[in-house]
Amino acid sequence: MLNQSYLSIEPEALAAMLSTEENLNSRIVSLYASGEEPAVLKPVLEQWISLYLDQLTQETVSNTEETISEGQEQLVALEAKIAEQRRVIEQYSEENNIISLERDENRVLAKIKGMGAALDEAETMQAEAEAELDSVRQSINRGETVIHPEDQRRMDGLYSSITEIESQLALLGQDYTEAYMDLDPAIVGQKRKLAGLQERYDEAELASQQRYLEALQRTVSTSQQKQAQLQSDLDTLGKDAQVFNQKLEEYGRMMNSLEQLQLQFQTLQDQLIQTEVQNPYQPKITVLEQPFEPGYPVSPNYWRDSAIVLGVAALAGVCALLLFSFIHRQRTPPATMTSYHVVPNAGMTLEHQRAMQEGLAHQQNAQLGHSKTPLQLGQQSAEPLRLLSEQDCQALFKASNRDGKLVVGLLLCGVAPEELLLLRYQDVDVQAGTLTVAGDYGRILRLHADCLILLNKGAATADDGALIFSERLDTSQLDQLVVNIAHDAGLPFPDQFPVAAIRHTYLTYLVKQGARLNDIEQVAGFVSPVTLSVYRQVNRNGNTLDVSQLETRFPLV
Repeated sequence: MLNQSYLSIEPEALAAMLSTEENLNSRIVSLYASGEEPAVLKPVLEQWISLYLDQLTQETVSNTEETISEGQEQLVALEAKIAEQRRVIEQYSEENNIISLERDENRVLAKIKGMGAALDEAETMQAEAEAELDSVRQSINRGETVIHPEDQRRMDGLYSSITEIESQLALLGQDYTEAYMDLDPAIVGQKRKLAGLQERYDEAELASQQRYLEALQRTVSTSQQKQAQLQSDLDTLGKDAQVFNQKLEEYGRMMNSLEQLQLQFQTLQDQLIQTEVQNPYQPKITVLEQPFEPGYPVSPNYWRDSAIVLGVAALAGVCALLLFSFIHRQRTPPATMTSYHVVPNAGMTLEHQRAMQEGLAHQQNAQLGHSKTPLQLGQQSAEPLRLLSEQDCQALFKASNRDGKLVVGLLLCGVAPEELLLLRYQDVDVQAGTLTVAGDYGRILRLHADCLILLNKGAATADDGALIFSERLDTSQLDQLVVNIAHDAGLPFPDQFPVAAIRHTYLTYLVKQGARLNDIEQVAGFVSPVTLSVYRQVNRNGNTLDVSQLETRFPLV
């Protein structure tokens, strides 16, 4: 590039002019040339691209030829290794009398296998002979007749002759007397012949029995000798077989090495053929856009520089304003305190006293910046309800007056807050210890003993159909009643003890036992689905119980 007549650029200046930008996703490389002379930039890029393509072609051809040459050298080396391995294997197999890797085809192992079968046969023969010999001896001891199988035919012939003569004599005995038969020469001859045959049969029987015993004894002895000889030969061959097995394993390892070499040779040969036949892999370089002369300068960027200056000026102005405000800021007046005077309530009705207390509370909240009013019954607090412990509930019940005990006790037995002020004494069955709740979610609830005592006392002095709470309480005072009880009991944060918290504690108590969410209304009355969704997070400890299995009275003792 530097040798062109119209390009006289120093190498350092040329390196500063050229730059690249790679995009790996699209596999595109952008080439850039920057300088003060626009006419020089296009020839520089054209020469750069031409030199790169020529160099790439030369390197590709050189790499292909080098790959083929190296592959052929590796093939020659592998061929020599394979030939040497085969020679070593053949020599080893001849020296150790190894025919193949199959065990039965080698003489030593085949001979051991045959001798093992012969030894098994000898042991079987010996066992059979010994069993037969014992059987024959036992038969002889019992007085039974034992005949050699080979003598059975001859003994059967003698027995037939004896039987025939005995039959003839029996027939003659029916026609003649014993005295006549002893005098008749023919009959006497028959008797003598019968006695001879009988004696001959007895002698033959004894001889056959003795020969049978001797034959069985010889068979047992022969089997023992054969077994001992085979065992001795097998022990001798076992040592040879152990050595042969080691040699056979070595032979197998040598054959595996030969197979690996042959596999490498075949793989390399296939790769070399593929390289020679197919076109070698070449990266395809395509010039997507030819170099061109720039039509506008790229630097300096006056718009960018102007924007930077304006931004810095605006930031400096903001900082100056903040500094000025910090230096000349005005001091805020201190907070004022308001004092309250307690006005004696002598001569004032209960309604006037309550109105005065509420006014003072509103005044104090307004001056302290609070707009929160006491939570009324039926209102939903924005904050999560407090879950009371068993000790908290017991402390509330213990510190309560008559109405407080009934409110806390009935809520913790399943009465809904909106049902409290509708209950009547006639709904209580003191003997059964239950309370009947009327309405759309009518149900019968079991009550605590302390509540039953208070209700029994109230029913004794009340009119028929009288309300349990009469008109002493209304819905706006129940929450304050419970908060006051919590304050008297010395519980921390008594404001967190509204009626809704007691209701929440009771519903959680049911779910922890294993109550199904949709079954809760059978005990606690109506609970909205939104409220029930809160108790999906309560851990049931793996239990699921029917309503009849639940303990519906919260422990207050």
